[in-house]
Amino acid sequence: MIVQSWPPALIGATYTELPFPALHPLQEVAFDLGITATDRLLELRGVVFQGYNDHQLLFEQRWPARMVAQRLGSTDLTIPPGSGLALRALHFMVPAYERLTHLEVTVIARAAGSESDAQHSLQILVSFHEQKTDLHFPLRGTWWAIQGADWSDRHKQEVCSQTYASDFVRLGPDNHFFCASGLALEHHYSWAQPVYATAGGKVSALLYDLPDLPPGQLPDPRIFRSDPRRLLGNCVAISHGNGEFSFYGALQQASLMVNEGELVRRGTLLGRVGNSGGLSPGPHLHFHLAEGPHPFIDRGLPMRFSHFEAGGQWFERPTTIPSRMIVSVPEQHADPRGEKDATDRA
Repeated sequence: MIVQSWPPALIGATYTELPFPALHPLQEVAFDLGITATDRLLELRGVVFQGYNDHQLLFEQRWPARMVAQRLGSTDLTIPPGSGLALRALHFMVPAYERLTHLEVTVIARAAGSESDAQHSLQILVSFHEQKTDLHFPLRGTWWAIQGADWSDRHKQEVCSQTYASDFVRLGPDNHFFCASGLALEHHYSWAQPVYATAGGKVSALLYDLPDLPPGQLPDPRIFRSDPRRLLGNCVAISHGNGEFSFYGALQQASLMVNEGELVRRGTLLGRVGNSGGLSPGPHLHFHLAEGPHPFIDRGLPMRFSHFEAGGQWFERPTTIPSRMIVSVPEQHADPRGEKDATDRA
């Protein structure tokens, strides 16, 4: 039996500074777990998840076979030789009085012909990234974080680069994010809104040729050219020169105002909100921070924004924007030429 995690080592997130009071500080991790049968058929009997700070146990969850079956949506927990079973998007959120240093995952299975269970344990290291870049909120007007950093965020279905991604839609004067039927791109208040660089840096990657789809329409798979990175649509990735890359996705076709290799300042107009890619149900801005420019390859990083208003308060310091939070930035805050200080790269 072989037990593996993806990613092999995890980057956790802590939530200590929020726009509103919280019961206690929280931390979270997400990963996929793969179980492979080598030479004999296996029957999965259960999984135990334990989180530690060094030798101190912080949490434990025991999943018997019936819970694993509910998670998989199948009562068949047998694994034929040479094949595997995956528990996708495992997510654990626990108090953060002490940070996780590693997880211990124990898989219990019974091999065909055996009368007893066997166990295999896997240790997964957890580290925590300290954000170096001051990310000014990249949009102007009033926006709703339809997905952010919490248990309801479906970005965690992809546990490598999008674990801590956010999606934003603009709210109109009626406090809705679209008018009329919502079936046309122009019905959405987010459509064609300008997107600005959160911080200075160098454009390290971009895509601009994917079509914008009518809301709710599935794309033709051929437009992705067997390249999963195109699933996030037209995009710009900016290197901030410190191991952090900001990624702007689902942008409008042919709206990009920058070129690969170009140096940009904070506030530079990058492009406009669109509805491109294979994971976009309607016009919105997809944003994540990562270790590199390539989605599904480079690990995602927790992120905090600054220079936005929420709940009647203006936030100058980097602060987490959780799911369903409404944030605003005055329209006059925008400068399409970028900040005047050409040395400002972060």
